[in-house]
Amino acid sequence: MITSSAKFGSRTAAVAGVVAALLSASPASADSAAGTIGVALTVTNACVVNGAQQLQSNVGSLGDINFPDQPGVFGNVDGQLVGSLGTVQVLCSPGVSPQLTIGSGANDAAGKRRMGSNGNMIDYRLFSDASRTSELGVGSRISLGTATTTPFTVPIYARVTSAGAVLAAGRYTDTVQVTLAW
Repeated sequence: MITSSAKFGSRTAAVAGVVAALLSASPASADSAAGTIGVALTVTNACVVNGAQQLQSNVGSLGDINFPDQPGVFGNVDGQLVGSLGTVQVLCSPGVSPQLTIGSGANDAAGKRRMGSNGNMIDYRLFSDASRTSELGVGSRISLGTATTTPFTVPIYARVTSAGAVLAAGRYTDTVQVTLAW
């Protein structure tokens, strides 16, 4: 006959055996699965002018050409476009081939650029070279080449003369439209 103490002892031994087996077993691990996260950005070609930090649909003034003051009669007087960085600078996405179109001014007449002051006019001309032999007529395009990571420097030169005429005193001005395309 089995006594209750023998039953209790065998149960205790059985429980102790199960506990020992559980403690000696390697820990259970959960299943796992790996995946990926897609990251993407689409970059379109762009150009900025004079160090801008973002694309602008209207770059505002590229700079000014200010001729030195003159008496009412004068010969050739030269000027040069001066932008916020000295010369006009255009930086585009590498591989892009930008063009500047030098458009009309506020006072153009019969294809000639003119500055005006209180209804008085004087002709002037724009050029792409310092020797002033390559004129930039109304609508002229300047191809800047193929862009790299270095900005293009775009010099624009000007010349005005009274051509022997006596001009009325005043501040003569014009505003020329420029379009950058890429």
